Amino acid sequence: MMGMASCREVTRAIATGSLEEAPAFQRLGLRLHLLLCHHCRRYVRQLRALGQAARELLARPSGERESLERLRKLFLDRFEPPKDDGS
Repeated sequence: MMGMASCREVTRAIATGSLEEAPAFQRLGLRLHLLLCHHCRRYVRQLRALGQAARELLARPSGERESLERLRKLFLDRFEPPKDDGS
């Protein structure tokens, strides 16, 4: 990789957890990309939310169907694309 990283490189590094293990120059390119790319920042937020939801789900006793449905709805509501209101 030369210069700023591509979306593919950034998402791969984030998904695999290798961002912090990357060499300094590569890490700088990945972080620069994250500063400039709202798509990749959104992906990071979504991964964090998924991780948090999974941890919360695993901490709950089994058999809580309504809690699972509520969690699913909260997650989907949070990441639903903005509605185009025509303005």
